[in-house]
Amino acid sequence: MMSVFLSLQNKLSILLLNFVLFSVLTISGNSSFSFSQNQFEEWSIQSSVPTALFNSNISEKCIKHSREYLAALRNRLPWAVKMYKSSGRLVENLIYIEGDENEHHESGLFDECLTVQSDGVSFQGKYCTVFFGLHAVENTSNQENKFNAEKEKETIYSNQMPSVGFCLPSTCTADDLNSAVTKLLGSRVIKGRNFSVVALANENDCYTEKKVQASSKFDNITVTILSVFGLLALSVTTATLHDSITDNVVSRNSFAVRLLHCFSAKRNCKTLLSTEVAKDSLSCVHGIRVLSTCWIVLFHIGGSFVVLRTIYNKQTFIKNAFQWEFQFLSNGFFAVDTFFLMSGLLVAFTQLRELDQNKGFFNLKKFYVRRYIRLTPVYAIILAFLAKIGSHVATGPNWNVIQRISKCTRENWWMHLLYVNNFMHPYSISSPDYAFGESWYLACDMQMFLISPLFIYPIWRWKGAGLIWTAICLFVFLGTSASVFIAFDLIPTLSVFRPSFKPKMDTYYDKHYTDTTARIPPYLIGILLGWLLHTTKGRKIYINKYLVAAGWITATLLGLIVTYGMFPYLDESTVPIINPFIVVSYGVLHHSAWAITIGWIIFACTHGYGGIINRFLSWKLFLPFSRMSYAVYLIHVNLAISYGAQLRKPLYVSQLPTLTTSFGLLGLVFLFASVVTIMVEMPFLNLEKLLLPYNSKAPESKKENVADYSTRNLPNILRNN
Repeated sequence: MMSVFLSLQNKLSILLLNFVLFSVLTISGNSSFSFSQNQFEEWSIQSSVPTALFNSNISEKCIKHSREYLAALRNRLPWAVKMYKSSGRLVENLIYIEGDENEHHESGLFDECLTVQSDGVSFQGKYCTVFFGLHAVENTSNQENKFNAEKEKETIYSNQMPSVGFCLPSTCTADDLNSAVTKLLGSRVIKGRNFSVVALANENDCYTEKKVQASSKFDNITVTILSVFGLLALSVTTATLHDSITDNVVSRNSFAVRLLHCFSAKRNCKTLLSTEVAKDSLSCVHGIRVLSTCWIVLFHIGGSFVVLRTIYNKQTFIKNAFQWEFQFLSNGFFAVDTFFLMSGLLVAFTQLRELDQNKGFFNLKKFYVRRYIRLTPVYAIILAFLAKIGSHVATGPNWNVIQRISKCTRENWWMHLLYVNNFMHPYSISSPDYAFGESWYLACDMQMFLISPLFIYPIWRWKGAGLIWTAICLFVFLGTSASVFIAFDLIPTLSVFRPSFKPKMDTYYDKHYTDTTARIPPYLIGILLGWLLHTTKGRKIYINKYLVAAGWITATLLGLIVTYGMFPYLDESTVPIINPFIVVSYGVLHHSAWAITIGWIIFACTHGYGGIINRFLSWKLFLPFSRMSYAVYLIHVNLAISYGAQLRKPLYVSQLPTLTTSFGLLGLVFLFASVVTIMVEMPFLNLEKLLLPYNSKAPESKKENVADYSTRNLPNILRNN
C-alpha cells in the first residue's frame, strides 16, 4: 500500500512541477513574475474560463458575460476573484495520465460559486461539472481526427470519469461549456494510445442559486405527503402522552384507547429495546440477521463510493477490495441468500405450527393480508419520502443523482407497492435513473411467499410426498437457472469486476440476479429446514460427535468455496478466460451452497451443537437491532448515495478514513431506522395484531417472537438486498 501511494505521489509531483513550469513560461520574463494583460487572459481562459475563448457554437450572452468576468478579474474585483477561486482548473495532462488508473477530479468550490453576486453585472455564479471521456481515433495517422458528436449512452459509470467543476456566468449553458472545452482540448491523441479526450457536459449537472431554490419549493403532492407525516407524528405524540398518564392496562381499556396506544412511542420503545426471548424461539436467527444486515449495509456503502464521483483513487479502493482479506466483505451479495433462507425457514416453521394448532385449516386470506399489511406501510412511507421529499433535504455537485432517483420513484412507485418491480423495472441497473434498486428483494420474497403454501401444506398433509415434491422443484429451478446461464452466456457473479464483464452486468442482473425462479432455491432449502426444526422442536437430537464435526467442516468449506471461489479469476490479465463449466456451476450453485452453510449453523445452534457460536449469535443485545433490520434495509442505500452526492470534494481513500466513514454511516442508518421503526413500522404491526388477532391458544409472547419475524423476516429484513 505504501509503495503504491509513494508511486502515485511521485507521479503527481512531477505533473504538478510540469504544470508550474508551463505556467511560468507563459508569464513575462521579468523577475517579479508580473503578468501582461494578454498572457494573464490566455492563462485564465485556458485554466478557468474556456467559454471566453471561442465564438462558434457559444451563445453571444455567454461570451459577453465571460469576458466581463475576465475584465473584472484583471481588476481584482472581489466577486470575480471569488468566482475564479470557485472554479476548478482544466489541466489537460492530468485528465488522463499515461500509466495511471486513478481519475483526476478538480471540483472547485460549489457553495462559493453559487453565492457569487454583484450589482455591477447581470449574471450570477453557475457551477457546472464537465466529465471527460476517451474517444477512439479511427485513423491514427490523422492527428486532426474529427470527433463524432453522437453522445454515448449514459450509465452510472459516467459519473466515474475524470471531471472538472467550472464556475461560470449563469447565462452560459452546458452546451456552451461543452463546445468550449471540446475545442480547447482539440483532437490530441494520448501518448501511445489511439484515443482522444472529449468533454461531456449536461445541464442536469449545472447549478445556480436560483435553480437550487426552485428545486426546494414544495408542490401540492409534497405538501400532502408532509401533512401525512405530520399527522403520523401528531398521532405518535398524542398516544405517547396518553399512555404516559394512564395506568397502561390496555386490556381494560376501550377499543379506541387500544387503537390509539398502537402509536405510543413509550410502548414501542419498550418493545424495541426488550431483550426477552421466548423459550421455543430460534434465538440464533437474531444474531445472523443483524450481522447479515450490517454486512449488506457496509457492502452497499463501499459500492456507493465506487459508483459515485466520491473518491479520487477509485482503482486503489477496488484493488484493496480484491485482496483476500477483504473478499468476505466484498461478497456482500451472499447475504441476500441468507435472508431468503431465513424467510423460507420462518414462514414454514410458523405456518406448520399454525396448521398443527388449527388441525390443517389454512386461512389463505389472512395469510396473505397479514403479510401485505406488515410489509407495505413502512415501505410506502419510505417510497413517498424518496419520491417527493428526499431530493429537497440537501444539495451538492452530484445531487442530480438523487433528483433522478426521486423522479424514477415517482414514475414507478406502483410497481413497488404491487411487488413486481423485479421484472417490470423500466431501466437497467447501469442506468442512472434506476431507483430503489435494492427493493428487488422485497418483490422476490413476496412472490416466493405467495407460492409458499404450495410447498408448506403438502409437507404438513402428506409429509414424504410433500418433501419429495419440494426437493424436485428445487432441482427443477436449479436446472432452469443453468439453462439461462448457458443461453445468455451470463457472468458468474456481480462481485467479480473484470472489464469484460461490465457489458454483461445488465443481462445478469435482469435474467438471474433479480429473477424469482433463479433465487428461490435458498428459500426452498429454508422451507425444508423449517420443517426439520418444526418436527424436532422440543426434542433433544443426539448426533455423533464425528458427524457434528463433519457438519461444521462441510459448512465451513462450502462457505470458503463460495467466498473465495472466484478469487483466482479476479485479475483478467492473468486469467483472460474462465472455464464455462466453472462459470455455470458457480453461478447456479453458490446461492444454494451458502444457504446450506447458514442452514447448518441454525440447525446446530438450535439443537445444542453450536457451542460458543450459538452463545454469540443468541446474544440478547442483538434483539433490538434485529427488530430494526427492515427499516435499516429500506434506508441504507439511499442514505449512502445521498452522502456521496452532497460531498463537495471527492475523498482520497485510505484504510482509516474508509473505516470511520463506513461505520459512521452504519451508525446513522441504525439511528434513523430506530426512528422509523418506532414511529411507523411498530404502530402498523400493532394495528395488524389488534385487527387481525391470531385464533390460536398459544401464548401471545411465543407467537410474537417467531410469527412477528417470519412474515417480516428480511423482506423484512431485507427485507434485504
